[in-house]
Amino acid sequence: MDLNKLGRYRDKEEFITDVKERAFKMEMNHHGCSQVVVRTYLEIFDEENLDLFLAASPFAAGMSLTGNNCGALIGALMILGTVYGRADVKENLEGLLRGIRPMRKLVRYFLQRQANIDCRAITGTDLADLQQATVYFDSGGLKKCAGIISDTAGFIAEILYDEWTKRKPK
Repeated sequence: MDLNKLGRYRDKEEFITDVKERAFKMEMNHHGCSQVVVRTYLEIFDEENLDLFLAASPFAAGMSLTGNNCGALIGALMILGTVYGRADVKENLEGLLRGIRPMRKLVRYFLQRQANIDCRAITGTDLADLQQATVYFDSGGLKKCAGIISDTAGFIAEILYDEWTKRKPK
């Protein structure tokens, strides 16, 4: 992702607000936590990356409806990976670990906000069960999930904006 595109925003707060609003609205209208986070950033950075978007598709409702890791967190990690990830496997462990710091920061933030990374624990619902999912979504669950997605996407907006600030010429 070309972080220089952040220069179109007046400031960090405007960027974070835009990300959060887009992500919330997209989840409410289209669903799919991980893909929503990824699509939000692809749109903001004017990028078409069908492979990245498709790769995010199995992470709805906790890794393919299993209730495991939250898709919003996975999508956010995928976006951070596009900026901080190891570009070549030959960089070995050192290259892998170099980009982990901001990703761990995200996971710690997420755990502070949700107390768990598993979708089923966060929602209290087995979303693979149609009856449970219907009750959850009919009782405001979609709005809750959209809020988590928005918050998570907004936090990585902070990380990315700070990274852009460090990288841009003074």
